[in-house]
Amino acid sequence: MSNIKIVNWAERRIKRRHKAPDLRVSLKAAGLKKWFRPSVEVYCLDINRYGMAIETDRLYKAKDRVVISFKGKYITQSNVPGVVTECVSLNKNRYRLSIVFSYALDSKDYCRRIDNALSRIESLYSNHHQSRAS
Repeated sequence: MSNIKIVNWAERRIKRRHKAPDLRVSLKAAGLKKWFRPSVEVYCLDINRYGMAIETDRLYKAKDRVVISFKGKYITQSNVPGVVTECVSLNKNRYRLSIVFSYALDSKDYCRRIDNALSRIESLYSNHHQSRAS
């Protein structure tokens, strides 16, 4: 088993991401930071089964561990671990975060339940995008 190093996933995506503006996402810091930072609602820019991009008013650093929860039409999934790979300042108090889900980074973090849930979310937004294009 080899560990996949954190790379700039915004430039080297495994799969195309799908826009998901109506997906409600909350983000919480993992580890010791979770006691000091409450969960916050963030805006989902795009998603696939390996990662996502969000917009938030909180500053995170690359390699920060986070826990993500999703809620939407036909979707409820909590406690998905991820790692921030990039944080870009959009303006004074807005940041764009690139997040890779932990199970995609290291095989020891693989969880079939989370993989299936994220695959389902990806397929819902992939189909949603295709139906709008028609």
